[in-house]
Amino acid sequence: MKRVIVAICALLCLTASVIAQQKDDKIYKLRAEDVVRVQVFNQVQISGEFQVGEDGNVTIPFAGIVRAEGKTTNELETELYTIYVKKLKLREPIVSVTIIRFRQLIAFINGFVLRPSGYPIRPGDTLLTLITQAGGIVKERADSRRARLKRKGWNEEVPIDLYALTELGDLSQNYEIQDGDVIEVPEMENNLVTVLGAVRIPGAFPFRESMTVSDVIGLAGGELQYRSRFSKIRVIRRDLKRNEVKIINVDFVAYLTKNDFSQNVKLVPGDVLFVPTTNSPDFQQISQFVNTAFILQSFGNFFGLNLGR
Repeated sequence: MKRVIVAICALLCLTASVIAQQKDDKIYKLRAEDVVRVQVFNQVQISGEFQVGEDGNVTIPFAGIVRAEGKTTNELETELYTIYVKKLKLREPIVSVTIIRFRQLIAFINGFVLRPSGYPIRPGDTLLTLITQAGGIVKERADSRRARLKRKGWNEEVPIDLYALTELGDLSQNYEIQDGDVIEVPEMENNLVTVLGAVRIPGAFPFRESMTVSDVIGLAGGELQYRSRFSKIRVIRRDLKRNEVKIINVDFVAYLTKNDFSQNVKLVPGDVLFVPTTNSPDFQQISQFVNTAFILQSFGNFFGLNLGR
């Protein structure tokens, strides 16, 4: 009698396990590196724990090599049932397949973040989750507007504006990440803005998003009293695609005294600001600081001047 009771209890346990997992089994499909427990009621010798291999197959005693990847546990149970009936001549075997360990999901973030690496993720995690794990974006060097998402099995990359996501709160960029995703955060090309001429600290400064003329003049220490000609500032901008230079005239005095915000020009990486001491820019001084013959030539030609060639 005791043996009968024990057998009934074991059967009930197996049945309960199947019912508890039934909902998930219909959804989740097995993947490589998942570990499953296979149990056959009253057949201890063919029960055990088995890992799905990189090839997607699982090797089970008396069943051999069975394809597991892409199947639910219910589907694998059905296949094992058929195999055991055919090979072992078992009569209506009660087969249970349970997932005891899921493969760890990994997504990668490379480039200009604080800690580029691969990180474990869970279903539902997003780009913000991954960026937080990586310690955030290196703002001084990263071109966060040109990040890219590479997804396993896709031929094309997805462009991502991480600046809009992290600084402007644009959650439309907050994509859900998947196992094997790779996020590339590139370095900003020519990520400096240079200030020349009549300022206290002429030199090059790291570009920041939304940087303006007032920002970079502040970094350069401001005006030289009685010498700086803020009404005649020139912003020299090189267009690499067109291989030409654009000159933007800035009346910074109008910005300071009349709140003419149009004069507080928004800068781009590579811009050169020149603050003259007279009504006409000192081209000789520019030539001492800017080591780009193309800019010097274009700047001189713009004013019809010979820069000492």
